[in-house]
Amino acid sequence: MIPSRRHRNHAARTLWPWLCLPASLTAALRRAYDAAEWPRARVLGCGRARPHPRERRALGLNRLAWVYWREVELHGPDPQKPAIWARSSFPLRAISQGLQPLTRHGSRPIGNTLFRHRRLQRSPLQIEVTPAFGQRRRWRRSSILQRGARRVWVEEHLLPDLPRWRGRGR
Repeated sequence: MIPSRRHRNHAARTLWPWLCLPASLTAALRRAYDAAEWPRARVLGCGRARPHPRERRALGLNRLAWVYWREVELHGPDPQKPAIWARSSFPLRAISQGLQPLTRHGSRPIGNTLFRHRRLQRSPLQIEVTPAFGQRRRWRRSSILQRGARRVWVEEHLLPDLPRWRGRGR
């Protein structure tokens, strides 16, 4: 998705490479931290649940569907300074259709796993700003990663401790 003029006028220029990157933010973070062992994911939660209305619409699910979800903060050497908050989810039925490895990632980011598949297609990025009354705005992007009937919804929020952009990585 090409950002609207309204968004371009309100977001800091330094955020646009992060927001518009069509590939994995994990690889770009690795390059920004200049070390192969970073970023790491601090798992905030994961499990099975009913999807949020936004997830349900994005994944094309009915109201009775269940998803597997995972929320993480991606950080560099200082875990107290996360760079990205991310949530991914997919229908439970997709676990038996080849997505079971995504449920076993522990503290590893799933971005590299998802983008390793060459036949995986990504929907256009949806870029939005989240209003935060009395606080800095938070920018987020979301998209659907799909291969055949299997779909994974990914939402990523850029946090204040995002490092300086150093290129898209590999």
